[in-house]
Formats: sequence, C-alpha cells, structure tokens
Amino acid sequence: MNLATPAAGCAALFLASTLFSHTVALRLLLILGGGVLVVAQAWRARRRGAGGAIELLPPLLVPIGLWAGWAILSLAWSIDPSLTSKELRNEIGYALAAYWLCWAAAQAPAAPRVVIAVFGLGGLAVCVTALVESLVPRLSALQLHGGPGAFSSTLLILYPCTLGWAWFAAARRWNAAWIALPLLLLPLYVVAGYLTLNRILWIALAAQTVVMALLVLSRPGAAARSRRLVALAAVILIAGAGTALTKVQSTRAIVDPGDPRPALWQTVLRKIEERPLAGSGFGRGMYRHELRKETGNPFLWHSHSLYLDTALQLGWTGLALLLAVFGGTLALAWRLARSADEATFACGLVLLPLVAGTLVRNLTDVLWVRQSALLYWGVVGVLLAWGMKAGRAR
Repeated sequence: MNLATPAAGCAALFLASTLFSHTVALRLLLILGGGVLVVAQAWRARRRGAGGAIELLPPLLVPIGLWAGWAILSLAWSIDPSLTSKELRNEIGYALAAYWLCWAAAQAPAAPRVVIAVFGLGGLAVCVTALVESLVPRLSALQLHGGPGAFSSTLLILYPCTLGWAWFAAARRWNAAWIALPLLLLPLYVVAGYLTLNRILWIALAAQTVVMALLVLSRPGAAARSRRLVALAAVILIAGAGTALTKVQSTRAIVDPGDPRPALWQTVLRKIEERPLAGSGFGRGMYRHELRKETGNPFLWHSHSLYLDTALQLGWTGLALLLAVFGGTLALAWRLARSADEATFACGLVLLPLVAGTLVRNLTDVLWVRQSALLYWGVVGVLLAWGMKAGRAR
C-alpha cells in the first residue's frame, strides 16, 4: 500500500478543518498522523529504490529560514519572552509543519482528487455555516466559521481556487457541469462576504480578479471569443465588488462612523521608532496593554496592519524578511503561471492572486495568524507541489 494516499487524505482533512474554528485538536492530530505517513512512505521508497519518491524538502526554505530565524533570535531581546515563546510555536512551528505536510502529501498520485473533493466540500460547508450564523442571532456566538476577520481571509483563498478550477475544467474541455459547479459557488461567496461588513475584502477580491484576468488574457493560444468572455466576466466581477464595497461603506458609516486605525497607526509608528531594527520581540499583541491605554479602545490591542505589526515585533529588518517570503512565493507562482503546461499554469493562476489577496487583506488588520495562516500555508504547499511536479513531468 502506498502510504502517500492516506497522507494526502490527512492533508485534505487538515485543510478543510482550518476553514473552521474550534478544530485545534483535530488539526494537530492530522498533522501528526500525516507526517508519520509521509516519513514512512519516504523511507520505504528510499529503501526499495523505487521511483517517484516523495521530496521532503519544500521550496522557499531560504527566505522562510531567515524570517523564522530572526523571529527566534528575538527571544533574546523580547520585552515579553513568554509571549514570544508561545507565538513561535503557534505562528512559526505550527504553520511551517502545515506547509511541509501539505507540500509532501500533495505529491501523492491520488492527491488532486482527494484534496479538491474534501477541500471543496469544506469550502461549501464553511460558507453555509457563515450564512446561518450571521442570519440566526442565537447561533452567532458559536463563530464556527472563525468570525468576520478570519472568514474574509478564507474567502480570499477559496475565490481564486474556485476560478482556477473552472478555468482548468474549461481548458481541458471537461463536461460543462465541472465548469458550472464551481462558478455556482460565487454568489454564495458574495452573500457570505457581504455579511462580514468588511470593506477591504472587496478591494482584495477585485485585485485578485484583475490578476487572474491578466494572466489568462496574456496566455498565448487563447481564442478571441474566450478572451472576450474572460474580459467581460472580469468587468462584471470587479463592478460587483465595487458595488458591494459601496454598500458596505454606507452601512459601516451608520454603525461605525469613525475609523480609529489612522490614529492607532501613528501611535504604532512612534513605538517602532524606539526599536527600529530589532523590534520588541515576536508575537502579536506585544504592546497590547499600552495600545489599549493610549487609544482608550479595548479592541485596539495590536497594530491592525500586518506590516506595521511585523515592524513593531521584529523591526524593519523583520518586515524586510517577511516581504522576502511573500516575494519568493510570488516569484515561484510567476514561474508556474508562465508555463505552457495547463496544470502548471493553473497552479500559478491560483497562487499569484492568493498571495496578492493575502497581502491586500492584511493592510488594515493582522489576520495572517492562527487558522488563516495555517490555511494559507497549507494551500500554498499544495499548489507548489502540484505545479512543480507537473512542470517536472512535462
């Protein structure tokens, strides 16, 4: 028995579990179980000298190692070492274990069928859950979908995955149902996303649409009719995102007339100036007590910008290293998107806007943490494994 297949099942269930909150124990068990299966299969293949062995070392190790190493070094000067230690486990160790498992397990021959089926059903389930919890007041406290912040980050991963699958099905000339089925999820994303009352979500979705449309339109060999359909669909989606943003903005202006973040960012910048190169130590909320006291707002306990918060934690040095991680991922995604192979291109077509959407979403909040970071790393690992494997096979 090829142990890579059940490992792929563990990775698929792990990705689906990260769509929901309150699944920490399940995620840990899946990482542990999947990791054992991956190592066992790699050992068996090596012992037998069989071809098609699992590659255990994922890409991006250099930028990830530099960023993670700087975060670990910050223990030496952290103003709260206990918080730094906890966050290193959660946001470095845990997240990179998810990345490694999904990269390795996705190399199994059966992985595409297993991961797409399980993750697709999980995406449908979390959107339905978000709708029910938003519309039924007595269920809203459950927050099984992770709340508005985490769920908006989830949508920015589901959206390019859905469009990428539809493009791939069309490119392979599969049955029209395989094209229509993912596209039918888009109205569900729109309604569920609108109920989050999140503004930057729609800017990020529009940016993702632009990136995907440009990649498809610039691909050689596409028929003129197909180009027109893609351009028209992109215009409709971008216009819809703009309309939703306008409506959300008008609603937010009534319930929340003032945005406290600009003043908060000024406060954060002053604190960054105190330790500009090294920061105060890795961990979100390092100045939680000071920020709450200075702003007089109990909800402003971190910087509400991933980039400012990273500079606050690890200095401008740490921010440069983090951007190198994102930049390295974008560079790999660009290479995949320039491939003539349809499967490789499809992975780049999803990965580029996925990273772009994450970057935009975190301009005004710190949501590249916890379940959102696990989901991001897991999907990135899967897409890189599939894209690079398809490229090598070609």
